[in-house]
Amino acid sequence: MSLKQFASTRKGQLIICCSILAAVWGFLLFRFGSSYLKDLPNKKKIEKASQELEKVRADYNKHYSESRYNKAVAQSYRDLAASAWITSLDGNVETSLRRKISAVSGELKFRLNSIGPVRTGRINHEFVYADISIQGAGELNDVIRFLAGLAKIQPRLSWRQLDLRPDTRFRRTTGAGSANLAAQFNNVPATRLNFRGTLRVLVYEGKLTPEELNIDRQAVADTGSDMDIPADENMQEVQVL
Repeated sequence: MSLKQFASTRKGQLIICCSILAAVWGFLLFRFGSSYLKDLPNKKKIEKASQELEKVRADYNKHYSESRYNKAVAQSYRDLAASAWITSLDGNVETSLRRKISAVSGELKFRLNSIGPVRTGRINHEFVYADISIQGAGELNDVIRFLAGLAKIQPRLSWRQLDLRPDTRFRRTTGAGSANLAAQFNNVPATRLNFRGTLRVLVYEGKLTPEELNIDRQAVADTGSDMDIPADENMQEVQVL
């Protein structure tokens, strides 16, 4: 049987097609098989890929931790700004701070001997501190109530320095005839206190607005005069006991 006769049969056609297909697959395997076999995974490649995966995971954890830390710092910064004095909300610190302290004094009927000027200093390009010195005297309960009233001022003030001393002026007696009386008075606890101190408030001068900082306290109109506030321009700062 000739090739032509063999190819004309159904069986022959099937055999010829399978032969041609096998030849094509053989050529493709010869041409691309080597590069394909190189890409097949093996133990060495799997170990290398695992090492690279661990490195990528470590880098991700590092950057994730840094991102969380940066977010926490940014939130702390915003919280600090929100707790600080803001001029657009709280008024000019050099006048309004003295007025707030005077208002507490008037409300509690506690007379201060003096309120010093507000002194400011720059911390960085967005924060400033403002210090103010005050001096007064009164009964122990009245002084405590006044100090508690200062603690309610918003934004919150902090004591940079505070000196509390018993007022012992009523014990000062002279003359031999008053020696016994002086000795008796010296055994009586003082009920009055003298105090001198310096209060500090942080002032925010950055770009964030009260709305952006989610501040809920009401704006205070910066009006009025300081004529009714006792002042002592020469009052010296005092040291903590």
